[in-house]
Amino acid sequence: MKKIKELTTDYHTRNIFAGIDMTGSFKELFRQAAITPHSIFLLCVRGSCKISIHLTQYEMDAGSLAIIFPGVYFQILGQTPECRFMYIGIAQRTVESSYMFSQTIEYTPHILDRPVMKLLPEISKIFMDGFMAVIRTTRLKQDLLNDMQIGMLYTQLLMTAYNASPLNAPGRNNNPYSRNREIVKELVRYIIQYYKKERNVAFYAEKMHLSPQHLSTTVKKVTDKTLTDLISSFIIRDAQAKLRSTEMTIQEIAYSLNFSDISFFGKYFKRYTGMSPKKYRNAGNV
Repeated sequence: MKKIKELTTDYHTRNIFAGIDMTGSFKELFRQAAITPHSIFLLCVRGSCKISIHLTQYEMDAGSLAIIFPGVYFQILGQTPECRFMYIGIAQRTVESSYMFSQTIEYTPHILDRPVMKLLPEISKIFMDGFMAVIRTTRLKQDLLNDMQIGMLYTQLLMTAYNASPLNAPGRNNNPYSRNREIVKELVRYIIQYYKKERNVAFYAEKMHLSPQHLSTTVKKVTDKTLTDLISSFIIRDAQAKLRSTEMTIQEIAYSLNFSDISFFGKYFKRYTGMSPKKYRNAGNV
C-alpha cells in the first residue's frame, strides 16, 4: 500500500498534493472523522461512496464533486470496490495567505451548506482534465507551482465549482460585485476569524464601520438569514463536530467557543438544535 504511506506521511506539510486514489488511500486516511489542514477537492470518477462532511452524510457517484474546507470534519463511511477518486489538496496556510482568498470568501456559506454537487457530464470531463493537469504537474521533480499560483488554482477551482452548481442557475441574482454582496463577503471573513471569540452583532458592525441595523438588513437581503443566525451557524457547526468527533468535555467545548458559563452554552446550543449538548452527543453514539 505504497500510496497510503505517501499520503499519510507528508501530506500535512505540503502546500499542494494531488493524485488518483487507486488503492483506497483516502478511505484508509479518513476511516475516522478527522480535521484536514487542507482544502480538498474530491472528484468521484467511478463507483460510489458515502461520506460525512461536518457530521452530515452525502452520497457520491461518478461525476460528483466534494469540497472539504480546512477545519471541517471529514470521513469516508464506505465505498464500492470499484470506487475511484481524483483529488487536489491545497494547504490552509496557502489559501489564507493568498490575495485570491478575499475573492472567494463570499462563496464559503454556499459551499458549507452544499459541499457535494453532481456535475453535468460535460462539466465533469472538464474537471477531470483539469485535475489530471495538476496531478501531472505535481509529479514533476521541478517545482512549477509557487504559493501564488497555488492560491490562484484554489480560486479557480472554487469559483468554477460554484458556477457549475445546478443550484446556481442562470437568472439568479448572483452578481458578486454588488455592494451588498461585498458587505456579506467581508462579514463572513470576519466571522470565520472571530466566531470563536465574538457573537455580538455590534462587534461585527463596528469592525465593518456600519450600523448594526444596516448590517443586519443587508445580511437578510443577501442570505435570507438574520445576522445572529449567520454567526450562530459557524458556532453550532463547530460545537456539533466537537461533540460527535472529539473526547472534549462539554465544558471544554464551551470554553473553546468563549462561553464562560456551561449553562448558557447549553441553552444556546439547544436553541439552535432543539436538544442539549449531552443529548446531541449521546444520540450520535446510539
